[in-house]
Amino acid sequence: MPDVLVSLNETREKLLREYHITKGTGRAKVLAQILELDEEIAAEKVRRTLPHSQELL
Repeated sequence: MPDVLVSLNETREKLLREYHITKGTGRAKVLAQILELDEEIAAEKVRRTLPHSQELL
């Protein structure tokens, strides 16, 4: 099973490349997707730093 954090980062990199080649209003949509991924990546990093017993709270 691929690592979630690796998959999220790979997807973010693809979106960044797409952002650079996209013109007009499409850029805003791609940027919104990148920002959502940034939030997911941050949440995953926090989840990994929590002790296992606190994940259930």
